[in-house]
Amino acid sequence: MLSNTKPMDEHVGELLSGYIDGELTQQQRQRVEIHCGNCGKCESELSALRALRRDVSNSRLSEYGEDVWREKMDDTTVKVTRSIGWLLFLGAVLICGGIGIYAFVFESSMGTFEKLLIGAVYGGLALLFISVLRQRLIERKADKYKDVEI
Repeated sequence: MLSNTKPMDEHVGELLSGYIDGELTQQQRQRVEIHCGNCGKCESELSALRALRRDVSNSRLSEYGEDVWREKMDDTTVKVTRSIGWLLFLGAVLICGGIGIYAFVFESSMGTFEKLLIGAVYGGLALLFISVLRQRLIERKADKYKDVEI
């Protein structure tokens, strides 16, 4: 009969991370505790993993605090330049699109069938985009995570 338990003389290195994270069963936790009490190598690995976890949890990703970071991201200058940039970009896209549609409809040498076919493709894409946009706007109102700050 095969058993899924290992002899006590084998190291428990593969269980140490799960032990620190609290993911082991009671039997596995007891095995790690007993083994680390008798094995200096595994005890030092466990100490090193605990220190690494402590260092990572205490580390900061930025030199700024959360409030300073939020203020910098919500700066008035940033908001104004972002808004102007979007307006210029969207205006240029609409103007170029309008010129393209005019040239396609009135100045193209294509036949009516080809124009209708291409128009159906772009019309379908536009309707898909509008339906996805509408769905996202509806979900945005009901999203329970929208006010969650990281």
